[in-house]
This record gives sequence, structure tokens and C-alpha cells, in this order.
Amino acid sequence: MNNIKTISISFGIILLNEIIGHLFAPNGIMLTPIVLILISVFIGFVNDELKPIWKSVLLAVLIGLHDIGIKLYSGGRHDPEGLGWVHLMLFIGLMPAYGILIAGIFKSKNESKQNKLIAVIIFPLMIWIHLLIFGKIGLGRCYCYDWNG
Repeated sequence: MNNIKTISISFGIILLNEIIGHLFAPNGIMLTPIVLILISVFIGFVNDELKPIWKSVLLAVLIGLHDIGIKLYSGGRHDPEGLGWVHLMLFIGLMPAYGILIAGIFKSKNESKQNKLIAVIIFPLMIWIHLLIFGKIGLGRCYCYDWNG
């Protein structure tokens, strides 16, 4: 499959889960591990045309977009307990997604070991930076139709 198709399918899966999370809470949060695994399969294995470093960067960006969307638009109270639950589901999904990405990176034969190592290191580094910047986004968010004030 080419780059555009796999990226489009991955983005569509993320968008669908955002909609599910907003309309049918808390299902979007609970589906997070499955979504992360699916998009990592599409980016890591199905997409053979991307270089390993770009696979890592793209997967980290897509996971970051999913995380931001869930934190901002999923239904619920947007309190610290909910944020903890979102982070738990994120990390449950990140572990197999990272393993799938590593397997996809080392499957590519035409890349140097140095590029593969850089690709393996970039992903957790980008996720860590994402969580530093957007770790508490959405806390205290209130929608006008669910406010009891």
C-alpha cells in the first residue's frame, strides 16, 4: 500500500474513535489501545515505502493527535481521575504499538543500523515531549450542555 492510503486509513481510524469518544463516552477512551495498535500496524508493517525514521515520527504524531482529541472531546467530567484513565489506556496501547513499530523498523532491509536505532529512539522521545506539553490538556473542560451550574 502506498503512503497516502495508509496515512489516510490511520487518520480515519483516529477520527472515527474521536467521534465515538464524543458521542458514546467512555467508549472512545476504552478503544484507545485498539486504535493505537491498528495505526501502528498500518504505519509499521503495511506501509513499506516510508523510511524507518519517518515511520517513528508519523506514528508519534498520529498518536499525539489521537491523545489530544480524546482529552479535549471525549465525554466525561475532564477531571484528574479521568485524565489518569486516559493516560492508562494510552500506555496500555503504547506498549504493543511500540513493539509493532520496532518490528516494522527492523523488517526494512535497505536501511542502516544507525537509522534503525535513531528511529527506535525518536518514538519514545517524541511521546515523552508530547506528554510534557499536552499531558494536562483538557482538565476542567466543560461543555455548555453538561454543566450543572
